[in-house]
Amino acid sequence: MKIIFLGPTGTGKGTQAKFISKLLKIKHIETGAIFRKESKKNIFIKKLLGQGRLIPNKITINIVNNEIRNKKNFILDGFPRTLVQANVLKFKPDLVLFIKTSKENLVKRLLLRKREDDTKKNIEERYHLYLKKTSPVIKYYKKKNVLVTVNGNPSIKEVSRNIKKILIRYQQQR
Repeated sequence: MKIIFLGPTGTGKGTQAKFISKLLKIKHIETGAIFRKESKKNIFIKKLLGQGRLIPNKITINIVNNEIRNKKNFILDGFPRTLVQANVLKFKPDLVLFIKTSKENLVKRLLLRKREDDTKKNIEERYHLYLKKTSPVIKYYKKKNVLVTVNGNPSIKEVSRNIKKILIRYQQQR
């Protein structure tokens, strides 16, 4: 099964992807973690992350393609973030889970996690980029009938229960 998690930074994509990864016993590929690791050896990526900006499509696509090569089942967390990225995927996702959360909740969550790149300025920049670049990706997958929207505002446990119900319904429809 190939699952994509979409939503702005702070929606809980990573938390929920880890939950589903354990539940289904499939690989969780978190692009944000990959980029943070790459930023330790690549000044360009470090600079972009520090400014809350997106990594260029070409770099992102190469990194993700290397991660998913020869894998039949996986969860992609944080990719694709642009229509260009969505259009060059070498697979059709079985399911795209869009975690929708209020901006207020996002800001509160991101400031609480106390990561170096989670400044108010970066949070605003990432949210603006999300609206501009990633919102069209949501529409793209909706047209392909693989998108399911999940309310990300409740507690982590409640969101996990809701996602589990979605997965059960998906498995029953197959």
